[in-house]
Amino acid sequence: MRKVILFSVFAFVAVSSALALDPPAKMWEKWYYTQYDYAYFRDIELTPSADLFVTCLVYDYGSSLENYVALLLDQDGDVIWEVPHEFAGAIGFDGAALPDGSFIVVGSAHEHADSSLALYVHKIGSDGTTEWADVYDYPETKEEAYGVTVLPDGGYAVCGRVNGTGNIEGQAWILRTDANGDTLWTDVWGEAPVNWGKSVLFSNDMICVLTFGCDDTLTTLGTHLLFYDLDGTYIHGTEDVLLTSEHPAAFVDASDGGYTLVTKATPEIVHTDSLGEILWWYTITVSPVTDQEGYGIRTTMDDGYVFCGWDGKWLEPRVTPGCNAPIAEADTGSTEDGWLVRFDSEGNELWNFRNEMGHDNHFYSVVQLPAGGYIAAGTYTGSGYLVRYAPETGIEEGPPSPLST
Repeated sequence: MRKVILFSVFAFVAVSSALALDPPAKMWEKWYYTQYDYAYFRDIELTPSADLFVTCLVYDYGSSLENYVALLLDQDGDVIWEVPHEFAGAIGFDGAALPDGSFIVVGSAHEHADSSLALYVHKIGSDGTTEWADVYDYPETKEEAYGVTVLPDGGYAVCGRVNGTGNIEGQAWILRTDANGDTLWTDVWGEAPVNWGKSVLFSNDMICVLTFGCDDTLTTLGTHLLFYDLDGTYIHGTEDVLLTSEHPAAFVDASDGGYTLVTKATPEIVHTDSLGEILWWYTITVSPVTDQEGYGIRTTMDDGYVFCGWDGKWLEPRVTPGCNAPIAEADTGSTEDGWLVRFDSEGNELWNFRNEMGHDNHFYSVVQLPAGGYIAAGTYTGSGYLVRYAPETGIEEGPPSPLST
């Protein structure tokens, strides 16, 4: 059975009585690199020492300021160290904090100022110094990495995209390296005009890749899970993980051995078993807005999930004089706002809220802290942005009833 969960600022009073927990209160928010031409925080990871590792784009087009691809911060949001770019225009899309205190970042960069965009991998020591960095390039196309996971032998599985020659063309790229970044194998997947490798995990002794696209065996265009062994042998893929129209955003391991993933537009949360077969899925509609964007999901200490993203512009009907019915919608001039939604392990919504600031702000990633509460990372009108939320209050009363089914 499919649940449809609606939430909006207008519906909050009606919905909150059904929620099991009160939404967390904002403790602080901080802005970073406001003097730069552009800065945003893309992925936030909790380190073994409970610091915060952030992959980012911090960039000054005039090159008068040093550009950064990653940061380490304490839980008060104070910067401990910054990692400069090793290649031109480097962007850190995803990262991981490793058990030994070091870090890995993946994204995109140019090997030289006049070279094409390439997939980028950057290994960082515990003190913020570069251990190695490399680009992986097909010279006639653009390449990007969107996800990375650490493998049992200390190597990495990376997923991303090899862009084609057209504006929307491309194939998913799965790349396996050793601990030093040397390529062990690659797979370029997908036969549709648009194919992506969005996120990757090592779970159930397999490399699992969250993709969008189709090929000669997975013929339905949409979101799929692809499974590989460590040697690069393709094991299987799932045909009907999601609605075919939805692009994936991210996924996580679930406590029952399966996977829970979220999509971007018209955000969905979907739970599968270890083979990728759907167990349940819900639609989340941020109403009445357009251009909803789901982005990051993380597991919580009680095996639930916290999901972040942002909404579009608030709209109102526009009526042509002399007509009785609206014929279009007009932007009211309001802003795009980050949002967080909390679910239990069965997908029941516990709370939600929008970060209404009066200026555009977007949440790309969120983590739960060991002492409770959350930190969301993203951007605020072109600056890096962190928001710290307190632990939830209230008493869990069991699964809430959905607004509609």
